[in-house]
Amino acid sequence: MLRDTMTALEAKLPSNRFLRISRSTMVNVEQIKELNPMFHGEYSVILRNGARLTLTRGYRDKLELLGLS
Repeated sequence: MLRDTMTALEAKLPSNRFLRISRSTMVNVEQIKELNPMFHGEYSVILRNGARLTLTRGYRDKLELLGLS
């Protein structure tokens, strides 16, 4: 188990490989299968294993890192 803030964890991980998509969620960008726009600027993030996550509008600017904005 890891006991640290998400901000500290985000700073430690390589930004070209891991992306914070919400207040409590980070994903490995290599595992993202697709992004689907939802309401109010949010996106549905579907991973290769079938898991569905939500990229919240506060982290929408992170799409630029993926070249998708």
